[in-house]
Amino acid sequence: MYEFIPKYLPFFLKGLQHSFILALVPLALGFLVGLLAALADVYRGRTASTLISIYVEFFRGSPLIVQAILFYWFIPQDLLGMRIDRLMAALLVFTLNSGAYQKGYIKGAIEAVHEDQMTAARALGMSKLKAIRHVVLPQALRIVIPGWTNEYASMSKSTSAALAIGIPELANISMSVASWTFRSFETYTFTALLYFIWIFFSVKVLEMVYERVKIPGFEA
Repeated sequence: MYEFIPKYLPFFLKGLQHSFILALVPLALGFLVGLLAALADVYRGRTASTLISIYVEFFRGSPLIVQAILFYWFIPQDLLGMRIDRLMAALLVFTLNSGAYQKGYIKGAIEAVHEDQMTAARALGMSKLKAIRHVVLPQALRIVIPGWTNEYASMSKSTSAALAIGIPELANISMSVASWTFRSFETYTFTALLYFIWIFFSVKVLEMVYERVKIPGFEA
């Protein structure tokens, strides 16, 4: 039933490689964006919070596939009169999208420890910046791991949105193989299996990491 899969396996693996890149790079860069946005939202006042809220609501409130189309076709070509590499456009929009979600997770984790820990640190003579760096963030970044794990799983599946701008990631390759072979059921079930294996084992690793570093009393 799946005898044709070995012939097309190199295509599936190449698509999976692109999906890895489209998930892992934006997750890492999105973490930095989310961290900075969360810190600014908590500590920098109303103006910063308003600007960050606009950014977050746009990326959380619109479909990722629409964002990819806007950032590849409309914004650079129609508004700026320039062309942008497909992969760069996808990495940019996926990073901003992931950063918007991670901001919410990180802000919640910071607020879980912020008040009491900040008060204690300042009472010991720490500056606000040192208290954030050495007391608040080390605890918040442990608490945020379960939320970050959910974002990892979500972004890994959401890489399929890149097919809208022609990137040959796993979902796009699957569509091509299905059209070449006329074996849609087998193709898409095999694709689902690849996604499942990738995400299942990655999430289990992150859960093991969380079990090792979690703070007693703050378990998710």
